[in-house]
Amino acid sequence: MRSSPGTPRALAVAVALAAAALAGAAAAQPVARTARAQERADDRGGASAAEPGATPLRGSLGVPVAERLLASSDPEARLRGIERLGAIGTEEAVNALLAALEQGAPGARDPRARLAAVRALAPHAARDSARQLLARELSEGGATARSSASPLGELLRGTAAIALARSGDRRALGALVNAIVQGGAAGEAAARALKAYPPASLQLLLGSRKRLEPALVAFLGELGDLRAIGALRPMLEGGDRAAQVAAARALARLGDEAALAKARAWLRSPEPGLLEATAEILVHLGAPEAPDAVAALLGSERARLEGLRLAELAPSERLVPALARALPLLPEDARPRAVAAIGRAGGAEAARQLRGLLERPELATAAAFALATAPGAEARAAVAEMIEGARAARDAEHRRLGLRAGVVRGLTLGDAPEALEGRLLAALAAPRGSSDRAVGAFGAVALGLRGAGEVVGACSPASCDRAAVHAAARGALARGEGALAALAPLFAELAAPPPPGAASSARSGDDAPPDAAAISAGVALLAAPGGGAVATSRLAALAEAGGPLAPLAARALAARDDEVIRGRLKRLLEGSDPVVRAHVALGLGGDPLPDSVSLLARAYRFEDDPAVRRAIVRGLSRRTEVQRGRVLAAARDLDPDEGVRALARAALAGDQRDPRAPARALEAPRPALATGVVWVTIVPNDRSAAASAASRSARLVRPDGVAVPVVADPDGVLLVPAVPPGVSSVLLAPAAPPGDAGP
Repeated sequence: MRSSPGTPRALAVAVALAAAALAGAAAAQPVARTARAQERADDRGGASAAEPGATPLRGSLGVPVAERLLASSDPEARLRGIERLGAIGTEEAVNALLAALEQGAPGARDPRARLAAVRALAPHAARDSARQLLARELSEGGATARSSASPLGELLRGTAAIALARSGDRRALGALVNAIVQGGAAGEAAARALKAYPPASLQLLLGSRKRLEPALVAFLGELGDLRAIGALRPMLEGGDRAAQVAAARALARLGDEAALAKARAWLRSPEPGLLEATAEILVHLGAPEAPDAVAALLGSERARLEGLRLAELAPSERLVPALARALPLLPEDARPRAVAAIGRAGGAEAARQLRGLLERPELATAAAFALATAPGAEARAAVAEMIEGARAARDAEHRRLGLRAGVVRGLTLGDAPEALEGRLLAALAAPRGSSDRAVGAFGAVALGLRGAGEVVGACSPASCDRAAVHAAARGALARGEGALAALAPLFAELAAPPPPGAASSARSGDDAPPDAAAISAGVALLAAPGGGAVATSRLAALAEAGGPLAPLAARALAARDDEVIRGRLKRLLEGSDPVVRAHVALGLGGDPLPDSVSLLARAYRFEDDPAVRRAIVRGLSRRTEVQRGRVLAAARDLDPDEGVRALARAALAGDQRDPRAPARALEAPRPALATGVVWVTIVPNDRSAAASAASRSARLVRPDGVAVPVVADPDGVLLVPAVPPGVSSVLLAPAAPPGDAGP
């Protein structure tokens, strides 16, 4: 460059260097754009979308690096190699990935490596070699049954099935249909996958089959696709009776009344083995003959349990006499189901039968619960009689049963007997520590007659009416977050570790076991996900000790994540208790540290429990870091669990509406309808152990996955309100906590 007169030479050189630098940057721009395009293509799991003339650097350099990782003796390195090949996604990368899973290769013996490979191969399921590997993993885990013995076996099978169904490829769908026909775990996984990703055309499922196997026919009924009706109706007139029955059942599930004439004909001319199918068809189609057919099943020794199932599916007052007759003939563990079915049937006869069952100690609780939840004046009158009748005056246990039934009726139906309020307040005046006072405390708080603090009164670790605390804390669940938050100061005081030398505990400090009253008051953590005023060291000790308080303590600990407790959180997230793992994941959703999203992403990769994966997705839904997107997309597309996929879809849809929506919509995992009540009576196997049922602590896991710490009344009864619809589980603590025996 030539400088102008008077321009210093040093300045001219500087300008020249600057110009060269700018030119170099401009020349590099196409390459940078190509690299970004390649990264975007890899993020989508597809092949390179590089611009013409550009060099796909990841495609040319990534495969050799991944192959070196696959040859490593370190399982983690092999996993990185598999995931790298999946991200590259070129034909060369896919071939290298398939080679890594050949029989005898280290990756073929590692369920984690095979799961990672299945996820990586999902976008390529239409390729013959990839489809064959996925089909092999679907059929009981490949050439060996190693995955069946692994905790990841079900997840591996289900993910392979989802990958095949999602492809929509005819041959992939054929592999799923073959699995359904063969049955077993692979058939169940294939059926779930096809329900998640129904085929665009049923012909892709049926193929060129001249005869539809009964298992495939049954699946068509469960699929709910009305296009199957055309293929099923001709089977009603075939010569094969098994095919006729299967087709009629499937058509009934689809709501097609073409099966009704066939079922009525079978009902008029009964044949051996056809009664169950006939009754099921009539029930699904709502035929007027259905109750009579179900009653016939209840009277049959061979088909009695099937009759009970159909009675639960389609309650009818006409079934009450048949259920009552079948009750003593059913297996012992099925009798409470029959009692509940009588209650759901409703009517005067049902109320009369349930009154009689109150006289049988082994069925009295089931009968009381059935009356409490049965609509109608007859059931309400029966509950009122339990509270005010002559027997109630002389039998305290029967009176408490009636009071509990009245409270349940008030909570679930808003139809409590008129005398309930006065009787509850009278019970509240019973002596401290008594079962009567506990019943009064629970009912008064649950129905809003008294506040939990008012019922508990002065309470400290040294002096406390623990029975009232247990009952009031459970009652507060019915009143919402405000009532639970009011218990926070009490929980902070009771949860504090006893001082050294305290007579109430053999251990002092943070590792001391919590008092029974502290376990009950721990419901306050439902309204204080961050732990409130409880010290972090105490939360960590409670989370690591197990027991009813551990899950909520773990959730609160995760919300306080920092460098000091990160190691403890990792151990909890990898622990053996899936409920604790799930709550750590929920807490990490509100973790102030941005790198906690990496903890959740890593935890999702090989988590075999679907409830924990749901919690991880809930936690990720509250995060805003970009790393969450890939995990949520994988969960939405490939997770075998319907709940996980639905939560991931909601989180990603929230991203499209409003970046802040996931945190608000999924912060509190509570369904809108949470009016159910769980009623448990703890009965010891041995009469000599009757004391172990009194004030027994437990952990109730609601259908939404949240664990609630509870303690039973002195007579061993647990009533837990505000439970959403679904299946709950109750785990009793192995031993009574300290301090639960006295007032």
